[in-house]
Amino acid sequence: MKDLEVYQPVWKKYLPVIAMKIKEAQRKNEPISFSLYKPEFQVASKRKKISFEFDLEMKDSRVMNNSSIPPIAKDLSEVLRQNLAMKQQIGIGYFKFSMNSDFIFTIQVEPEVVVASI
Repeated sequence: MKDLEVYQPVWKKYLPVIAMKIKEAQRKNEPISFSLYKPEFQVASKRKKISFEFDLEMKDSRVMNNSSIPPIAKDLSEVLRQNLAMKQQIGIGYFKFSMNSDFIFTIQVEPEVVVASI
């Protein structure tokens, strides 16, 4: 597996939960957080001292901060875009995905801002 595909199996496992939490964040119009299982990511990386923290911003299913995200976030973005249902779900709108050092995963959905032309 190349470096960018290391975390994809783990993210694929969490995909149904992520899809459900995105819908919840959209419905409640507030960030949703939940815990992920740290050992799954540690086993996937096979590296000792590595940071799993990241902030991933996507708009219309495109990564907005592509140059500054680690492989774990790049793998998440790929898994989201490869899954047809997820691609449709995140295809319109602005989404922020983040994970902190305690493996708390947060999904934030920003409402679309419509600019009226005069």
